[in-house]
Amino acid sequence: MVVLVDSHIDDDRRYCIALHPICDRQFRHVADELLYRAHGGAVSADITDPLIATARACSTAFYEIGLNALVGSRQLYLNVSVDWLAQPDLLPLPVEQVVIELPECTFDDTKLQHLRDAVAKGYQIAASDRQLLQYGDLLVGLVHIAKVDVRQEGIFAILDGFRAQGLTLLASFIESSETLSRALESGFDLLQGYFYAFPEQFQYQAQTRQGNRSADLKLLRSLYDPNTDVGQIESLIAQDPHLCHLLFKRVNSASERRVNKISSISQAIMLLGFEKIRVLTTTLLLANNQPIKRLLVFKLLVRAFMARQLANRVKEIDPEVAFTAGLFSMMDQLEGVELSQILAESGLDPVITDALLLGQGELGKLIKVIESFESARMEKRSVKLVEALNRDYLSSVAWAQEMMSLTDD
Repeated sequence: MVVLVDSHIDDDRRYCIALHPICDRQFRHVADELLYRAHGGAVSADITDPLIATARACSTAFYEIGLNALVGSRQLYLNVSVDWLAQPDLLPLPVEQVVIELPECTFDDTKLQHLRDAVAKGYQIAASDRQLLQYGDLLVGLVHIAKVDVRQEGIFAILDGFRAQGLTLLASFIESSETLSRALESGFDLLQGYFYAFPEQFQYQAQTRQGNRSADLKLLRSLYDPNTDVGQIESLIAQDPHLCHLLFKRVNSASERRVNKISSISQAIMLLGFEKIRVLTTTLLLANNQPIKRLLVFKLLVRAFMARQLANRVKEIDPEVAFTAGLFSMMDQLEGVELSQILAESGLDPVITDALLLGQGELGKLIKVIESFESARMEKRSVKLVEALNRDYLSSVAWAQEMMSLTDD
């Protein structure tokens, strides 16, 4: 059974880690923000000791998993405490890849000197629009990135002041297609929000794929069917010439130092292994070479691997079935159609269908646990479970990062 409730909860340790993507204007995934939220449904950190929270998040992200495994070459934005700003050597962070987000505080001479010291060490600094408006003169030359909450009334009218300081503009809290369009029109350099999950972004692609969606979904089902052997996978992929072209392009790009190019699907499977071929095929099939869709595919892979990780600790659930359930659980956002229709077209086992549509069975409970973790609604979960989920989440991000790197040019 999936253990869900524990009445003895240590609030200080019950926080949820999340990585929130940041994109450039072409919707390429260029950075992530490491978040830790302390209580159920929290949208921001509310933690008794911010330094301890920073240390906990960084310990797992940097030292247990490794920054390269977690985000590759992307930058990582990190909210730090005032204590860290005063004593950064207590928790050294990789200068070349970490962007420091300033804590909400008053800036006196002492804190400004700490900030100068951090800049002198090579750190890039991000500040909120509120901080820049309140302490603008004091922060000139010390801040590199203006993080602008685009939900605010009139915020677009003050951007020229930030541009005049030579700041990179990051639009945060993009919560609608209209806001996304306005942020792009206003010249923001970086974008953060859940715009990659907006159905409007995929409308054209969904129309062009409507004819072969059913075939694609059946291929995905077969890819993750534990009874499908390598020969069947080879045959299934071979039936899609466009997919074969993309697959060989990626595999040979990844192995360009090899003397002999890969010229058959069986060779590709031998080179990369069955699992990587499956995920590579999945990514090429779903993302369809659109940067904005890669973001959602990445999140989908994280959820699928996390489901497999949890299922490994639950006797009643097959880990591969859990992976498939996680993979299909967000397919409606990718395809722009109802999940029930997608599941019907896919011909998946009723166990998966009932879990995703009705939340039934142990598999349904497992998916609900993951969804609760993703939204930081863990107030009724045990500390032990939340700590395990944090580790499972970060290891899942690292796995998804490795898999997605296979499709990089």
